[in-house]
Amino acid sequence: MDTLVFLTAAAHLVYTPFTKVEESFNLQAMHDILYLRNNFTQYDHHDYPGVVPRTFIGPLLVSMISAPFVLLFETLNINKFWAQYVVRLVLAGAISVAWNKLRQAVTKIYGVEVRLWFTAITITQFHFMFYMTRPLPNIFALPIVLFAIAYWLRDQHKPFIICSGIAILVFRSELALFLGLLLVMSLLQRKISIDGLLKFVLPAGVCILAATVLVDSFFWRRLLWPEGEVLWYNTILNKSSNWGTSPFLWYFYSALPRAMGASLVFVPIGVTLEPPLLFVLLYSVLPHKELRFIIYVFPVLNIAAACACQRIWMNSAKSNWHSFLALGCGAHLLLNVFMTVFLLVISGTNYPGGAALSRLHRLEAGSPNVSVHISNLAAQSGVSRFMEIHDEWTYSKDESMNYTKADLEMFTHLLVEAKNKQNTDLWASLQNQFDTLEFVDCFNSIGIQYNSLLPVRIKTKPCIGILKKRLVPTKEKPKIKEKKTKPTPPAVEKVTPLSPVEDVPTKREEPKIKPNFQVDLDDDDGIVATVEEMSLELDTIINLKLRWKLLRRPPRK
Repeated sequence: MDTLVFLTAAAHLVYTPFTKVEESFNLQAMHDILYLRNNFTQYDHHDYPGVVPRTFIGPLLVSMISAPFVLLFETLNINKFWAQYVVRLVLAGAISVAWNKLRQAVTKIYGVEVRLWFTAITITQFHFMFYMTRPLPNIFALPIVLFAIAYWLRDQHKPFIICSGIAILVFRSELALFLGLLLVMSLLQRKISIDGLLKFVLPAGVCILAATVLVDSFFWRRLLWPEGEVLWYNTILNKSSNWGTSPFLWYFYSALPRAMGASLVFVPIGVTLEPPLLFVLLYSVLPHKELRFIIYVFPVLNIAAACACQRIWMNSAKSNWHSFLALGCGAHLLLNVFMTVFLLVISGTNYPGGAALSRLHRLEAGSPNVSVHISNLAAQSGVSRFMEIHDEWTYSKDESMNYTKADLEMFTHLLVEAKNKQNTDLWASLQNQFDTLEFVDCFNSIGIQYNSLLPVRIKTKPCIGILKKRLVPTKEKPKIKEKKTKPTPPAVEKVTPLSPVEDVPTKREEPKIKPNFQVDLDDDDGIVATVEEMSLELDTIINLKLRWKLLRRPPRK
């Protein structure tokens, strides 16, 4: 069944192969490890470090597994965009293995039937499957969290603590809330003692912290603990709110319904799982909210929904009402599928930058020495170093680009934000030097249409313009006009009168040669080109007629 989960995630990847700006650090890091290797000074994070530093441990592990495939691609001369699929599929594979570990724990505790419902619910939901291939810090932490939950369900506390420590100290510090609540439950239930906990937690924590400091200080070229700086920036300083805020209950009325789909209805009926909901409640204190921040609780809530569906299904024969409820359990999976397809189609329109650069590669497939500037919007919506597939091209993401005349001289192509109210002057100046090849659309809104089988329509708008520098025509040398000379008419022979001839027979033979009055015309569509040529031909006709008339004149007696 873990194969089915992996294939479902791979299908989402194939439909949406590009990435957003939140995923850029880990994706660029994997590219640099695989292709730049020991050329550490050219790594992308030196030029674009981001707001806070992130750990290299996750990208390093994924790159090690992906390296044989990349070497094979280089041997076969396959462009490196395919390596982007590889690293993301490796990440999805790691999550699938961890999810299968959790599924085995569910089977042992709740039975095979609950396991089947758990699998069906998971693969029909959108967000968990979609995020499995996204190189986000939360997703790098996800497989470790799944292992930790599986160990916790089986009361295996030492591996649970090790996995929790790695997830918290290396990847996402906010997991101390979620995994800490699970640990508190074990302490309250006397499954583990405080003395035994401290004896194991302290040395494990020191080793994990030393590992991340050692590795990341090497790559960042300064002494640091990345997740410590993230914790200080986001939680203590609360500067994450600079990227937007949401109401306190946003996770409950927006994120969870979208992520769980119709399965959310069955969560309250299932097993009691206070820690996930309590974690979401506590984490709601931070004003900056994103769905991916609570993705760890989705599998646990799916266990509760699976238990509820199994209980209803087992009681389906008791009455018509129970049969109707059982039918609803099966129908809600179909509803999840419809929601998944709808959200997946919308997601496919959210990466105009990647689509624009991919389109430019096709439009200029045979063009060498192309230099393209990638605007900020394009760089944030799909463009990555994995897409720099032509060695002879120049790809620039220079954020100091002001589109002055001197700046534009360096580029043959531009990926620039489509014309809007804020950049009308920019577009007016660009159109003096560049031609617009195409526009790439992106998501705009959702509309209702009443005259179609599908009542909902996804509206898009132009987002990225693909511009090409206009070729300046070369000045041709002026042609020297040939002086036309007026053709001189041919000389006409002077006709002398015939002398009288005696004894001329009355019967005279006709001349054997008859004059030909056909006029040779020009080759230009059979039309005489000039007036001079016409007058010349008329003179020729008159002279020939005169000759013929003199020859036919009867002799004198």
